[in-house]
Amino acid sequence: MEYFNKNIKNYKIIYILLFYLVWTICQLVIRPALYQITPDGSILFQILFDGVLKNLLWTVPALFLIRKFNQKLWIKSGELFQNPLKLETDQKKEILWIILLEIIFCVLNSVVSHKGLYFRTDGLPECVSFLFVGITEEFVFRAWLLNSGIKDNNQKNQYFAIAVNAILFLCIHFPIWILQGNFITNFTSLGFVMILALSVFFSWTMLRFRNIWIPVGVHMLWDILVTILN
Repeated sequence: MEYFNKNIKNYKIIYILLFYLVWTICQLVIRPALYQITPDGSILFQILFDGVLKNLLWTVPALFLIRKFNQKLWIKSGELFQNPLKLETDQKKEILWIILLEIIFCVLNSVVSHKGLYFRTDGLPECVSFLFVGITEEFVFRAWLLNSGIKDNNQKNQYFAIAVNAILFLCIHFPIWILQGNFITNFTSLGFVMILALSVFFSWTMLRFRNIWIPVGVHMLWDILVTILN
C-alpha cells in the first residue's frame, strides 16, 4: 500500500480502467433498466441517472483522489475550487467574452442549420441533466485527470496532457453511442471532432483561469445552448 500511496500513476491507471468499465456497464445495462421503471426521457430519469448515479460514480471518487493527491496536482485544491467571483477584474471580463462568443457561435450554428433561429420546446429534461453533467465531467476530466497529468510549465508537456485528456474524454462517449446505435455515424460524420475540440477548449479554460468552476459553467452553458437551439 505504501508503494501505491507514493505513486499517483498506479492510482490513475487503476482508476481509469475501473472508471471506464463501470461506466460502460452503467450505460449499456443500468440505463436501459432504469428506462423501464421511469418515464422515457423524463426529468425524474435525468435526476436519478445523471444527478444521483453519475455523481456517485464520477464526482465522489474524483474529489477523494483530488484530496488524496492534492500536493501532486498542478493546481492545488485551494486554488482550483476558489470562488470565481474572487478572480481578477480582467479575468472576469475575459470570461464574459468567452460566454458571449459561445452564445454567438451556437446561435449562428442554429441559424445556418435550420435556415433561421430554432428553439426546441421539449429539451427541458436534457437541460436538467446538464446541470449535473458539467460538474461530473469537469471534475473527472479536468480537475482530476488533466490536473494530475501536468507536471511543470513546459508547454509540450501541457499540450500532451491536454491531447491525452481529449482522447479519454472522447472515449467516455463510446458506450452511449453504442447504446444509441450511432457509434459509426459519429465518426463518419466527423462528429467526434467536436468532442475533441470541446475537451481542448474546456481544458484551456481551466488552465487559463486555474479554477474548475469556469469550465464547469462553460460546459453547462454549451450543452444547454446546443440542446435548445438544435
